[in-house]
Amino acid sequence: MFEGFTLTLDPKRVRDYDPWYYPAVVNGEPVKLGDGSQSSHDYLWQWQSYRDGILGDSLLAQLDLRGKSLRDYACNCGYWGLKAAARGLASYTGIEGRQVFVDQARQLWSQNAPQSCNYRFIQGNVASPDMEHEPVDVSFCLGILYHLPEWQELLKKITTSTSETIVLETRINPSHVQQYPGDLDFNRITEVGLDAIPTPSLPEIYSILAEAGWGDVKLLVNQNKPSHLIPAGELFNKGYVGRAAILARK
Repeated sequence: MFEGFTLTLDPKRVRDYDPWYYPAVVNGEPVKLGDGSQSSHDYLWQWQSYRDGILGDSLLAQLDLRGKSLRDYACNCGYWGLKAAARGLASYTGIEGRQVFVDQARQLWSQNAPQSCNYRFIQGNVASPDMEHEPVDVSFCLGILYHLPEWQELLKKITTSTSETIVLETRINPSHVQQYPGDLDFNRITEVGLDAIPTPSLPEIYSILAEAGWGDVKLLVNQNKPSHLIPAGELFNKGYVGRAAILARK
């Protein structure tokens, strides 16, 4: 179910953390999404509800996260990480480039994280050569690859620093080029500084995972019907285009 995590902030202070792109609840009332950005509340609610069909319980039910360590690349406010933490994570590291979302994440996690989960947030560029990639059991990389001109390099680092499970979520369209600029807070990562970036293709992603020994690869797609896992091989030669979560296990 798509719902917000609770905050006990003074309602006036919530606006200090605008724009919110994921639901939060203050004094029983949902925070208005998108204030201070070009994205409306209704659009963001529908969009994140759609993503919840890919990244929510349908996917998390496939994972045994009890006692695991998880690193979340481009985590925004840590919304998906909190969902994972509720399933028994031992530790969580969220990496996010924009300070306002790191501040949101610290507020949300301080009030909603399970006591058994140690967590921290790092403000920084996930694609930087200096970014740490300490060994973890599980990695999330959601909604960021198609913003990066050299997304392949980040994915390779993820494959070598993760021991059990990788969850990617991205646009998949080999003929599409991501155009910039857009909404500078949401649809664009300003540090990229480019006019256009090719969108990842399924064969490219599959090849990088396979070369690193990640042989069990499945897609989770939401096509106006119940989300379901599809072996990547079934779509590998069919030129799949759309948005999907990719679940890889060794």
